[in-house]
Amino acid sequence: MNMNKLRHLFLVSMLALVACTSTPTQKDAQTSSAKGSDAVVLVTVDGANLTQDDLIRDMPKGWTGDDSVTFAKMYVDNWVLKQLKMKRATELLPLYEEYIERLVEDYRQSLIMRQLDQHYIDNDIDHVVTDQQIATYYRAHASEFKLNHNEVKGIIVKVDKSFRNTKTLTTALVEARKTQDVTEIMALAEKLNLNVTDLTAKWITFSDFLAYLPTVSTNSYDYLLSNSSAQVMHSDDATFHFIFTDVARKGSTSPLELVVDDIQRRLYAERRADIVSSYEEELRREALVGRRITFHDKAVEQLLGYEERLMADDDKVDTEIVVESVEESESENESDNE
Repeated sequence: MNMNKLRHLFLVSMLALVACTSTPTQKDAQTSSAKGSDAVVLVTVDGANLTQDDLIRDMPKGWTGDDSVTFAKMYVDNWVLKQLKMKRATELLPLYEEYIERLVEDYRQSLIMRQLDQHYIDNDIDHVVTDQQIATYYRAHASEFKLNHNEVKGIIVKVDKSFRNTKTLTTALVEARKTQDVTEIMALAEKLNLNVTDLTAKWITFSDFLAYLPTVSTNSYDYLLSNSSAQVMHSDDATFHFIFTDVARKGSTSPLELVVDDIQRRLYAERRADIVSSYEEELRREALVGRRITFHDKAVEQLLGYEERLMADDDKVDTEIVVESVEESESENESDNE
């Protein structure tokens, strides 16, 4: 029998199969359930059966004709291969199967514990990060925030080649750098109808700053950063006056404004870690107090130091009680004196 005839027979079988798989009624479901072992078996491999119901269940809805044939061919072939590979795996890799089962169980437990961590975090986390907290963290970890490129702030003024008030413009630019105030230069720009690009509000990479100037991409312009005065560049039809009002060099500590988001993420991560650590310690304490943990090896017990941690917590509680008692006593004495 040639392949075309086989394909034709398979197509006919598939069309008949699909035609017979309309949505089952309650009576059909009861009949199917009652039959149990009467399901139509398509393939058996090493005692495992692939039934017609399995194929129908996984076949995409609305697929008929050649599409259904293609899907059925791939589905059955993949199922057969899967059974053969699993059989071979149990023969050649019996220990590996146990290893996989352990991995699956470890992953299941890790998912549950992660959800528990998130439960405590959601209940206790403080989402507010103040400017003071950010500034304090920045001062304590400034050495960790190093720039890997140059950052600048500045002003660029584009004028026609015929522009003659160069001295006035230069003076205004220098004043803007000195006072960190662009009011004068903006007033001059409005008066003389100048094209001003104000880049003083926030830090910008040096390369982005250069994009506003008539520069050549293959050239290095790092030397410009060393000049604190007003500088000039020329194009064919215009002149560009500019000045850097602030410069942060590559390798130096990053300005606070550039790392605020990073610090917020760090502080939030620390809070999450503190919450998890706190409730984990609480779990240990509850288990120790309730005698739910039993060490059968003294060396292991001493290594973990659970008892010492429990005693330290008790001392802390006792100290807090003493402090509260002293404060209450002092308060009572003050009341008596009055």
